[in-house]
Amino acid sequence: MEQYKLYGGKVILKFDEKNHIYSINGKVVYGVTSIINVLSKPALLYWAVNMAIGHLQTNLQPGKVLDEVQIKTLLEGARKAHTVRRDKSADIGTMIHNWIEKYVRARIEKKSVPERPINKEMKNAIDGFFNWAKKNKVQLIDCEQKIYSKKYKYAGTYDLEAIVNGKRTIIDFKTGKAIYPEMFLQASAYLQAREEEKGEKYDGGVAILRLSQEDKEKAITPFEVQQVSREEVQSLIKVFRCCLGVYIWRMNLKKQEIINNNK
Repeated sequence: MEQYKLYGGKVILKFDEKNHIYSINGKVVYGVTSIINVLSKPALLYWAVNMAIGHLQTNLQPGKVLDEVQIKTLLEGARKAHTVRRDKSADIGTMIHNWIEKYVRARIEKKSVPERPINKEMKNAIDGFFNWAKKNKVQLIDCEQKIYSKKYKYAGTYDLEAIVNGKRTIIDFKTGKAIYPEMFLQASAYLQAREEEKGEKYDGGVAILRLSQEDKEKAITPFEVQQVSREEVQSLIKVFRCCLGVYIWRMNLKKQEIINNNK
């Protein structure tokens, strides 16, 4: 169980990495990522359907007769196609995040930086990170920092805090195909909690930095940045609080269901 001292040591946030659970004084604190997941993501449904169709197209051949076992195997593969692709992408994305974290910490602590990976997808994304830093004046402050909002009672972990072109900014890395609106809710929640703890205004707001895993020849750009101002963050926090309310409601229903089942 990891422990983090926040608010000058007045708040001890514990984090169970294996189960990805935050807690304070033995009480579970809901995480930002879980809270955002109450939002419907219709694009994911279409993507999952396309993964299943792609699996069938790859494994079906005109005129080929399949027996019962082969049909079952084919359908099972189609059913799981999106999870296989998702898990592979998630693994690579995690490795990219971990490498950047090691690099940033090494730079901040003035230690030797890690060697660049040789995996193509990882290298492409990390090159995008360096291209972004090169095109902007970036002063690294912290990374993978745990946060907790006293006001709204949620916790999380942001990717990067930096002064970008003279403005203090919370930056979240993404390694997927696009930047989606709900990503700004996530980053805004981090900024809200960070401002609460530090008592400072983050005049750069929040930024989503998408790092492409595609080869330079295929990728439209090695990185993509979208940013919202601190003023816009205040509006996004209102939306995030709605998500938080829905999530708490769902969790309370689940607790009540467990209680009823144990009677």
